[in-house]
Amino acid sequence: MIDRRFALTGLAAAAGAATFGKTSAAVAATNTAGAASSITAVDRTVPGLGPRMNMAHAYKVMDQLNIDALVLGEGINFYHATGFWPLTQRMGHAPAAFAIVTRNDSQPVATVMSAFNYYYQLSDVHSSDDFAVYLFTAPTGEVDDNGNPIAAPVQGFRDLQQAELDRVEIRRTSLAAAAAKEIAAQAGAKYAMTKALKDFGVDKGTIATDHPNVLALLSEAAPQATLIDADTALRRIRPVKSALEIDLMRQASAANTDAALAAVRAVRAGATYRDLRSVFYAEAARRGNRGVFMVIDRVSSELYDAPFQDGQAFLIDAVSEQHGYHGDYGRTVFLGEPTRAMAKATTAMGQAWDIVRESLRPGITFRDIMQTGKDALKKIDADYTISFTPHSVGLYHTDHVGNAGAAAFRENPVLEKGMILSVDCPLLEAGVGGSAHLEDLTLITEDGSEPIHDIGNQTIIV
Repeated sequence: MIDRRFALTGLAAAAGAATFGKTSAAVAATNTAGAASSITAVDRTVPGLGPRMNMAHAYKVMDQLNIDALVLGEGINFYHATGFWPLTQRMGHAPAAFAIVTRNDSQPVATVMSAFNYYYQLSDVHSSDDFAVYLFTAPTGEVDDNGNPIAAPVQGFRDLQQAELDRVEIRRTSLAAAAAKEIAAQAGAKYAMTKALKDFGVDKGTIATDHPNVLALLSEAAPQATLIDADTALRRIRPVKSALEIDLMRQASAANTDAALAAVRAVRAGATYRDLRSVFYAEAARRGNRGVFMVIDRVSSELYDAPFQDGQAFLIDAVSEQHGYHGDYGRTVFLGEPTRAMAKATTAMGQAWDIVRESLRPGITFRDIMQTGKDALKKIDADYTISFTPHSVGLYHTDHVGNAGAAAFRENPVLEKGMILSVDCPLLEAGVGGSAHLEDLTLITEDGSEPIHDIGNQTIIV
């Protein structure tokens, strides 16, 4: 139970003012340093380069779908394969760097990218041990003895020689030159991709890709390959996490949960929905996360605003991410003591979720989970509509869904060891005196499951 004496901190007031140009009269400033002392310390993993994805599971999925290679250009997929997220992708540019993952477990992940992008972005963190790099420059206009275009030299920034090169400049120049020497730079993306696919023996195989630009490049670089959409493969690969991904999920989830709790501790009558959301985003940032969204009292639009009232019962669904991996946490918040009707509903929700949580293990399906929730409500004689909707969480809030959308749910995924699952338990009723929700992240283990964050209380009284 959270004591109602807490008020919005000075940090929260500042966040509200900066974001909305005003703060509620009910936003009370307190000592920010005191608020900071309440943060739970988290051992932070700062991963280096290398695949995030569970490679053994990726090979298994590729075998099942008869895919010889994945060639990925979308930023999130490139990151999943290599551990590097190109800044140009975050800026909204089309893919200009491509990751290659074959189903041959003896072959490393490889990338194809322009020499300048390597020089300006990847060389800052890359070493030759991380993954193979196939660079390309522009053609010189000349051809070699085999009639192939000759690539222009790798170039970075022009050296004006007015000062000694600094450490960034030295690293970029030397690594770009070394990468172009280790695997000879090619005279364009087509030639670099052709060389990489031939080197890996997949230029005539079945290649799955994730973006129209990549498809167009492959159509030229590998005309004898069979090209298919990578969506099905990716949404089957993502849910089963590697050990590194599980560590990153624990980290992101702990920070997300702590941030949500710190934010709701700040609420009192007169503060607004926007205030709460701003505080959550600020608290997430203080813990190394980036706020993604916060649903408050059934309302997802950040355009909506209203003041909280004494006696109000409202749900929160808080999501933030760190290193691309998402935390997802839902609770019911009471401003004051809960009414009898809401206490009854949230008690039933918690009892049913406990039954569902204890049932989670490898081999059961999404539909099994939903049915277990319905059966649990009947068992405790609770006449409520609660969805008990499962979804895999990771690089996306719902990472088993891609282009297929709702069709992914119809496939009825089977739980496997290494999945991290949310089971959304919102109260889908009106006229109960408010809104309610319960949601935790659960790791599927060898023979059962375990929460990946402190689940604490199922309701919060402020």
